[in-house]
Amino acid sequence: MSTSIPEKMKCILIKDGKGPAENLYMGEEKIPSLEPGQVLVKVRAFGLNRMDIMQREGKYPLPPQASKTIMGVEFSGEIVKTSAGELKSYNGEEWKQGDEVFGLAYGGAYAEYIAISSKMIIRKPSRLSWVEAAGIPENWMTAFQALFLEGGFKKGENVLVHAGASGVGVAANQLAVAFGADKVFTTAGTKDKVEFLNNLSGGKIHPINYREQNFEEEIKKIDEKGVDLVIDFGELYTCDVAGRIHADHLTGWGGTS
Repeated sequence: MSTSIPEKMKCILIKDGKGPAENLYMGEEKIPSLEPGQVLVKVRAFGLNRMDIMQREGKYPLPPQASKTIMGVEFSGEIVKTSAGELKSYNGEEWKQGDEVFGLAYGGAYAEYIAISSKMIIRKPSRLSWVEAAGIPENWMTAFQALFLEGGFKKGENVLVHAGASGVGVAANQLAVAFGADKVFTTAGTKDKVEFLNNLSGGKIHPINYREQNFEEEIKKIDEKGVDLVIDFGELYTCDVAGRIHADHLTGWGGTS
């Protein structure tokens, strides 16, 4: 592979710093410089998330490490340059030029190149396309963390996922089904979203329109015991709901995906 790196890169910028989608334009910026422990990745694909839309509208507070001009937090690509210092992932894997990776950043993914900590990337499996890999970090990893690390999900349990048609909600629903949930209930606010969720897993997910139905009653119609775990990605409901549907665990996450 070529190691030639230009001085400038194409990137998607926002006219006037914020505004409607029409303010997005293709611009140029200097290639980001590397700090010790970082690698430079040539971006092959990046993900679009609700937080990006909020940032474009000026409604998302940026962390201090984030690019002030380039949006985007998830990406896939190839390492084209390495810095001084230790270049290892969290599991101790060493990185080198040419490695195919995907990762999560504070910002800056809407560009041809991104500088990223060696601990914020994962090796891309060969079976995944660039697009598939770029779509994993923000939604699927968040869903996995909520379901397993925070929620303690176990095979055979009943799960309720709020904001089920959001990116992270869709991921959580599919993970629960794939890892052996007995029943997966999920809420959404429109008929189109309910139809989408109905078609998502061949009837293994039970979607509920919370604007037209009482989800507590709908759950009890299907399984009187209720659910074991509630995951709320929209922070729509309070903890007393968990008690009314007999949930043992409730995890709440901000609705940005």
